Amino acid sequence: MDFFASQDAARKKTGLLLFYFGLAVLSIIVAVYIAFAFFFANMESRSGQFSLYSIWDLELFVTVAGVTLLVVISGSLYKISTLRSGGAGVAEMLGGKLIPVSTQDFLKKRLLNIVEEMAIASGIPVPPVYLMENEKGINAFAAGFTPDDAVIGVTRGSLETLNREELQGVIAHEFSHILNGDMWLDLKLVGFLHGILLIAVIGRSVLRGSSRSRNNKNSGGFIFFGLVLLLLGYLGVLFGKLIKSGVSRQREYLADASAVQFTRNPNGLAGALKKIGGLAAGSLVDHGKAEEISHMFFSNGLKSSWIGAFSTHPPLIDRITRLDPAFKGNYPEVQRDQSRDSGEESADKAQSGTKEQMPKGAAVIALSILASDPRNITRDIGTPLREHIKYARQLLDSLPAEVREAANDPFGARAVIYGLLLDQDKSVRSLQMEHLKNAADQAVFHATENIYPLMLALDEEVRLPLMDLAMPSLRSMSLDQFRKFEYNISSLVEVDRQISFFEFVLQHVVVRRLERNFVTTQGSITEINSIRDVAEEISCILSLLANIGHESDEAQKAFSEAAATFSQNGSLLNYMDRDKCKNIRFADNLNRLANLSPGIKQSLITACFQCLVHDKRITMKEAEFFRLLVYALDTPLPPWVKI
Repeated sequence: MDFFASQDAARKKTGLLLFYFGLAVLSIIVAVYIAFAFFFANMESRSGQFSLYSIWDLELFVTVAGVTLLVVISGSLYKISTLRSGGAGVAEMLGGKLIPVSTQDFLKKRLLNIVEEMAIASGIPVPPVYLMENEKGINAFAAGFTPDDAVIGVTRGSLETLNREELQGVIAHEFSHILNGDMWLDLKLVGFLHGILLIAVIGRSVLRGSSRSRNNKNSGGFIFFGLVLLLLGYLGVLFGKLIKSGVSRQREYLADASAVQFTRNPNGLAGALKKIGGLAAGSLVDHGKAEEISHMFFSNGLKSSWIGAFSTHPPLIDRITRLDPAFKGNYPEVQRDQSRDSGEESADKAQSGTKEQMPKGAAVIALSILASDPRNITRDIGTPLREHIKYARQLLDSLPAEVREAANDPFGARAVIYGLLLDQDKSVRSLQMEHLKNAADQAVFHATENIYPLMLALDEEVRLPLMDLAMPSLRSMSLDQFRKFEYNISSLVEVDRQISFFEFVLQHVVVRRLERNFVTTQGSITEINSIRDVAEEISCILSLLANIGHESDEAQKAFSEAAATFSQNGSLLNYMDRDKCKNIRFADNLNRLANLSPGIKQSLITACFQCLVHDKRITMKEAEFFRLLVYALDTPLPPWVKI
């Protein structure tokens, strides 16, 4: 799967979605007009004034169109505004409860472990996980506008029925929706369709009001008005189902394929789908709001429709046979709590208790392969493989138990971030700890005191995954706690009046990503589709990279090679020497470049890597510098592993 092509395709589908939406609204306007035109024509016929010409009334059409558009657009904007909080709002709308990362329940802990492994293997922040406790069917969803506000939702039936490899297949399927940009489109679809469905809601309300006042002489007119709105509203429901089906079906096949590529285990995903077929509850989500996000579920969450075109998902047997061509349609009998009864609990604990060494040499080999052809650098972005999952599991297992426990605790997670900023120089570190003693919550300060010796000993390649691991706990802060946290990070960075690139990225990215969680009234982001618009920013970044890894003469050659990857647009870029690079406003540049369209961002990342490997070699320090840069550009980069 091509991550950047998938992201671009998801954005282009917005235009198609708007076209379908406009067509549906136009059809409803015409239908509403015809209904009222014939109603008034019938009234006129009783007085002997009826003619076919009287059916067309421009003033009536304009009125109907205006009122209909007002209702639909207002309803859509309202719904979109309620979803600005991202995935958490969707999960809570369905009755989901956040699973605390400190949970000791085996089934919940196993789920969180799988999600953590997938996130680190993908190179994205670990998403919070919500459990739909009352749902007995096997289902799941991913929701959010970006990986930063994404959440994973899972039903109780999935936890109790699926074994580890089946659950891993389901979660890999949902991660593919996160990585391919599907979530953003899904939430927009929820908002658009709400406006269409609002007409049916109004019609139902009018009918209820009329039924309470049957003695009123005008009740007949209200009943007719309500019936018309209800019937035409269900025309909107019909269009909504068709739009969701058209947008969702093919993406489910693609997500299945991505999940298999991720895990290299088609049996896991196929096994989960087979259990859906064999379970009495299937994949049903028995919640009043399930209809609104039915297109976001892992499998069809609604009762089967008598018209297959209305289904938001491909037929179950079609999905299974693509994964297991030998399947003949014989679904297994499914019993609950199989995970515990099969002895999987002890096996899972035994696996987690095995300390595996991190494959240091594999990363160097992987980098040497990438350095031979820099275009390969974007190969793994958004398309993690089983080797990345294995690496993620080893990385998590290599973390000191105290550090991992701290990352899963609301106070400890702040201590982890503070610990990553503590300086190796004892005198600087003393000043930093003195600040925390006076400014941080006491529980956070003591947690930092307890773990900072372990934090100082961590390898550099562990730091970014550890930041991502702490994200779910950091999101549980209150706004006041976040502002204090933001202030303390800034203070720790500025103690020695020197800001390393890692300190900059941590402060810039962590705070920015958390800001999205606490401040929901952010302006819309305008995507940048032209290199000409960001030529200065790209010149700054490439010049900085060229001067980091090369001497002055070679630095300019490295810059020129990197600029050439943009073809004719490379002439728009201008080299800056080492002295000029000192004046670069790096944060402003990164903020702007993070808004690049997927295609241009892919070219920029390739150019950056080309700049670093101009001399056909790359050190781990340079590699991690590059990883930090990609991270700041909001692009998921899997770990360096030999494949």
